[in-house]
Amino acid sequence: MQKVLDDYPALAAAIRNLLSAGVTASEVAGLMAHVNSETKLVPLKKMDAWERSIRDELWASERGATETSWKFWMRPRRFTSWLDLCSHDGRKREAALRVNSADAPSAFLLALGLRRLNDWVPQVRSAARETLPELASNSEPQDVADVLWSLLEHWSTWGRMEPADREAVVAIASREPVSLALKSKIMSTTAGPAALVLSQCARLTSFDSWIGEFAQGAVQPTVRARAFRWMFVGRSSWVVGRKWKWTDVAYCKGKLEPILESRDLPANQPFMATLCAAMEDRSPMVRRVAAEFLIRELASIGDNAFVLAHRTASDPNPSVAERGNFALKQLNQKDAAAPKNAA
Repeated sequence: MQKVLDDYPALAAAIRNLLSAGVTASEVAGLMAHVNSETKLVPLKKMDAWERSIRDELWASERGATETSWKFWMRPRRFTSWLDLCSHDGRKREAALRVNSADAPSAFLLALGLRRLNDWVPQVRSAARETLPELASNSEPQDVADVLWSLLEHWSTWGRMEPADREAVVAIASREPVSLALKSKIMSTTAGPAALVLSQCARLTSFDSWIGEFAQGAVQPTVRARAFRWMFVGRSSWVVGRKWKWTDVAYCKGKLEPILESRDLPANQPFMATLCAAMEDRSPMVRRVAAEFLIRELASIGDNAFVLAHRTASDPNPSVAERGNFALKQLNQKDAAAPKNAA
């Protein structure tokens, strides 16, 4: 099976040169700088595969060092680098976190560090909690935001993370330059997990004041729809994990259900202003959310209910128009029942 490392021959060569048995202490800094520069070109995807590839290279270099250890004229390799974050030895991963705490030379290496918050060794996770906030504060805010973008999408599936580990990530994302970079990316990106990242960023109180901006100006319809939904209900929510629920014990069938946390949003624009803004959105996904809350609040809207229901029923999108027709039926049934009750 081809390794992802093979797709980047320059990086593969730099890593193998760094890990070779003949490297002297004076050569390590230059070789590590070469590795750092090459990792800047690596996209933050398939991180599991990248860890396996680097771990294989570390394992191969250690085996080679063991086989030649009897040669007294060859110095055994022993120095700690960023690559040891992928080592099979938990003590080496912990040492890599504690040694490399100045700043991350690339987003790729910082991502390897943040992934240690889900490490299978508790001591490594503890070291990550202690060192990563300082490491992130010394790194480029855009690199930190890019790493969080790649991790927040699926970190709710990381079963080994504890509340303290999540608090460490929240502390990193709460830094103003990082949160502003995340906000800009959520607003402007045309593809990708922007809505999922927004849901996880809802943990940050700084994002509460930006919900209206996401609803009005985000490029992706999924982001605008989610922001409008939060504005309608007055609460933001995010996934903290998943739990197993049996649906049929006799046949051993079940499913994983998300565990949600939520927080009240500060008072924002009135319901009618939010509803009209959502109904005018160019995406049917957002207009469906508006139609849903129109149906929910028919009784409290008053005289505008018929006008808004007719407007929704005439929407060019069939799924939105269907909801508008349902709202009209509800209003007509209410009007038909009113004379009987009066009599």
